[in-house]
Amino acid sequence: VEKANEALAIKTLLVTNELFRSTDLPTRKRYVKLVESVKENGGEVRVFSSLHVSGEQLGQLSGFAAILRFPMPDIADGEGSADSKEGLVN
Repeated sequence: VEKANEALAIKTLLVTNELFRSTDLPTRKRYVKLVESVKENGGEVRVFSSLHVSGEQLGQLSGFAAILRFPMPDIADGEGSADSKEGLVN
């Protein structure tokens, strides 16, 4: 997701409230910075409650994912997984 953000490819960032509101300060700063960057670049941010089914499912993946503006097939070479057909990256 961070590589996609650097490439200005994120259309919508999906993040669980557990990560966005983490009690671990470095973790929280990382996700707040990512959220601010996506918004500055014209993307949307959706925060999902970990108490809702959608937030639980996102939390099982990694806690965050992105819907991309354009495919980034080479992003799968990094950490996480990519589904360039759907434009989802986590």
